[in-house]
Amino acid sequence: MNQGIQRKEFVSTGKAAELCSVTPDTVLKWIKSGKLAANRTPGGHYRIHRETLLEIIESGSLHAHIDTIKQPFQFCWEYYERNGGYEYECHECIVYRSRALRCYEMIQLPSESGHAKLHCHGACYDCEYYRVVKGQQLNVLLIAGQEDLKKEIESNASKADYNLQIAESEYRCSMIVENFRPDYVIIDCSIGKKECGNFTRHLYEDPRLPYVKIILVGDSHDIPSECNGLIFAVMKEPFTLFKLENLIGLAKLGKMAEA
Repeated sequence: MNQGIQRKEFVSTGKAAELCSVTPDTVLKWIKSGKLAANRTPGGHYRIHRETLLEIIESGSLHAHIDTIKQPFQFCWEYYERNGGYEYECHECIVYRSRALRCYEMIQLPSESGHAKLHCHGACYDCEYYRVVKGQQLNVLLIAGQEDLKKEIESNASKADYNLQIAESEYRCSMIVENFRPDYVIIDCSIGKKECGNFTRHLYEDPRLPYVKIILVGDSHDIPSECNGLIFAVMKEPFTLFKLENLIGLAKLGKMAEA
């Protein structure tokens, strides 16, 4: 039994992070994802009951909590969703209309640009959304037909600054999307024009992926004409993680790209 927790009925997120050997942001993610119960003070700070924290520490489920907090990228209007819908003013905000950057990455835009700042009540670092979401990794889904390509990506996945999943069929893709909302989908056009077109259309129309960016890998003659207008970018072969990271960097700037 940890005597440091026993002395107080409730502990702060900072103290909880120290006792669990994680960062305060990790504790906030546990709370926001519903994995850790907490109360809020009148000042808006979280406090965790000592018994709740002891239960996590003593049950040995700490690593399970860490594994479950890898949440997909969230925009501010998704984070602050109320009663199954977004605030009306969100639809007029440049952050919502562009879907390119997070609100705190666009905060320096002048007011006439359309940043509504609906949930801004001070500095970004004091904002709950900023504290929870900043640092979250993006999710990337790769549709690969070439075995060599899959092996290369899998062997280098640990070096990537994002969460990566790989699928080789529409069935497997659909199963992954059920619990892993990709922010970007990379489709290897070597799977064939027809299959590439089907993947692109189905992903673009999937209601579970309203803001997904689709990147096709291949030469111009490999790209199905019906994919025009549905994709974010085309990546010329050979595929490399360096090219992918550059494209994701461009995506964060809201730019259409070809690499």
